[in-house]
Amino acid sequence: MLDFLFFFSGIALILALVLALEAKRSRDFRRRWPPISDDEFVAKCSPGTNRERALKVRRIISEQLGLPYQRIHPDQSFIEDLDCCN
Repeated sequence: MLDFLFFFSGIALILALVLALEAKRSRDFRRRWPPISDDEFVAKCSPGTNRERALKVRRIISEQLGLPYQRIHPDQSFIEDLDCCN
């Protein structure tokens, strides 16, 4: 019985640690990448970028990665900033 309680208290501790780390990562993301409008997004894109295409890519990235649309910036990195490959 004691082994059973020890096992589940270890699992609960690991779960609490994972949730705390995820909450910190989410806060850091929100702080670093504030919401921007479509006009601000396009203004940050390279000169000559097609507006409709850029916003379509923004929407796809938001949907596929499950991130808020308004927090997708053109200067984000998929790996470092959006954490999509980890």
